[in-house]
Amino acid sequence: MHVFHLSPRGRDSAPGSASRPWATLTGARDNLRRLRAAGRATGPATVQVHAGSYELADTVRFDHTDSHTRYAAAPGAKPVFDGGERLTGWKVGRRNGRTEWTLDLPDVAAGKRFFRSLFVNGRRAPRARLPKFTPDAVGAQNILRVGEMLEPEKTDIFAGRDTFKPRPGDVSPAWESLPDAEIVLLHYWIEERLPKLALNPRTGWLSFARRTAFCLYEAHVNSAGVRDHARYYIDNLFEALTEPGEWYLNRETGRLYYLPRPGETPANTEIRAPRLHTFVRAIGTVFGETGDRLDVHGTLHVRGLEFSGLTFRHADWYSPLAETHLPSHSIYENLDLPIGGSPQAAIAVAGSIVFRAARDCAVQDCTIEYAGLYGLEFGPGCRACSAIGNHLHDLGAGGIRAGGADLDGLGERRTGNLRITDNHIHHIGRIFHQGIGVLLGNAADCVVAHNHIHDTCYSAISVGWIWGFRDTITCNNRIENNLIHDIGAGILSDMGGIYTLGIQPGTVLRGNHLHHIRSHDYGGWGVYLDEGSSYILVEHNLVHDTKDAPFNIHYGHENIVRNNIFARGRNALCSVSRNEPGHFAAGFSQNILVGPSRSLFKGGYRDDISRGALVSNANCFWFPGGKLAPSLNPETHLKEGNRHKISYAAWRKAGHDQLSLVADPRITEGRKTWRVAKNSPALKLGFVPHDWSKCGPRPKGRRT
Repeated sequence: MHVFHLSPRGRDSAPGSASRPWATLTGARDNLRRLRAAGRATGPATVQVHAGSYELADTVRFDHTDSHTRYAAAPGAKPVFDGGERLTGWKVGRRNGRTEWTLDLPDVAAGKRFFRSLFVNGRRAPRARLPKFTPDAVGAQNILRVGEMLEPEKTDIFAGRDTFKPRPGDVSPAWESLPDAEIVLLHYWIEERLPKLALNPRTGWLSFARRTAFCLYEAHVNSAGVRDHARYYIDNLFEALTEPGEWYLNRETGRLYYLPRPGETPANTEIRAPRLHTFVRAIGTVFGETGDRLDVHGTLHVRGLEFSGLTFRHADWYSPLAETHLPSHSIYENLDLPIGGSPQAAIAVAGSIVFRAARDCAVQDCTIEYAGLYGLEFGPGCRACSAIGNHLHDLGAGGIRAGGADLDGLGERRTGNLRITDNHIHHIGRIFHQGIGVLLGNAADCVVAHNHIHDTCYSAISVGWIWGFRDTITCNNRIENNLIHDIGAGILSDMGGIYTLGIQPGTVLRGNHLHHIRSHDYGGWGVYLDEGSSYILVEHNLVHDTKDAPFNIHYGHENIVRNNIFARGRNALCSVSRNEPGHFAAGFSQNILVGPSRSLFKGGYRDDISRGALVSNANCFWFPGGKLAPSLNPETHLKEGNRHKISYAAWRKAGHDQLSLVADPRITEGRKTWRVAKNSPALKLGFVPHDWSKCGPRPKGRRT
């Protein structure tokens, strides 16, 4: 194997030896290409990356000619590839009684450059906004609400709009920067960014250059018959530049404003602006994508490209056109403007490191931080690739996303056999709040295990992409031994710790520990099997302290739910959103359900929870004090005439839980795991204990 060296003190014209190293990642790539083309380097190569900071002025692009190359930190080194540029030359002044720093950037005024992120002393600085929303449980309370909407009777979810009227006093026609601001709308399970605001001072209506994907309501009508208007905040508004740590960039004049925090001076403060959105793109060539005359199965893959022990830091974000990532536009009738965001899971947002048409590629023990998009993407045509032992945090969207073509797509663009393990993913969704910790869209035969995911604005792990019962690519995925907590922060609805969508034969959710999950309106489930989720095994999971039920199924076929502990769901311990006569959604047995909770089992918006969606038996139920809460039909008891409350005796009379027990399961709660006593009555029902202390990342030497 050939070994070369990279150092910030090197030169790209050097031979790449230990004593005369190369200087840049692009230079290393180009030198290796020349050596291989000349026959002076054959077979695999390793580039040892020595300590220091490497500034990236642009995205580094790899293709199939760069295969079988490993870029790895030299022993003991912690090299950083920095996509940011340090800004100097600040002028200190006063405005509105506050200290204010300004910096004029001619390239911005000339239209050659613009950035949406700023990083100050190792933290992401918030753009000036109103109110002072932040993507966490406290800052999420700082929002405005839509005042009036056109045709409010149109409540179909896809009845989006490019206009609404703010409430009196919320938006001022005196704000000169309003046309360059953005409305960030929060509703249902998505955020939407609506740019180029125009306020009609005579009528008070506010319009945008994009229209919303969903209608302007907060969510579906609730059990009380109420449908609130959507929430929003105004981002990038100069008139809202009022608090220390905030900043604003005037696109027209090129002037950058920053309000320093206490103790910050230009001398002791490092301010960096990103110069790129994506650090690395490793893209193979697939038939039909470039015009090259390839055989339909003659993909030129990127093979064996690996990054190990490297840090990638400081990258920007942009608002992608969501339509280019949707399989069909038919759901959006009369669509005359681009929609304001992804319809789910920030699917239109790419990665900061991207692989496509790749085989046997890996990102291992790397850090991706302070980036504006997803952290890492294994896109169409990626197989046998891995992300292991990485630290991903402070990201604009989610952590790791993967997926390729669906059943109608070219086989060469299908994605699978991925290994995503032992990663620490946290503080994500900073810009695109619907970003997922680990997203598997159309992907098969993947392992997502031993990851630690926390402090998100939406779901931690999401698997599947097709609503309903159509066959899908997604199958045989294993989601095991993940530690998931502090999910949602009350920002979006219809979310869970682990979320599945569509038919997924062979998929297993096993041995995960999930706790403290909170949605804004409805949802906030632990394990959430959404529309059409079928043939999934859910076992040995510990799920507790959720806003809604620790386990929820919308509708599906023949799932198996066994040997789980579901505890302290505020609204229920197990729920079914839609009962479909003619088949059962899940076999539910040998589980331990522990209160308190408002209900034992809870129905949703269709039919009666007691009518067969669940085949429930041999479970152990326990509420402190011994008296169980009733099962409920909170929505259908009025519109369908079902019983509102169902006592445990009535539940059993309906044919459920004939072998189940109401008894103390004798559980000892620990910080890392819960233990079931050897004399627990649940064991007599067939419950099999599990050790949840092994959830989360393993030491490097114990990864398998």
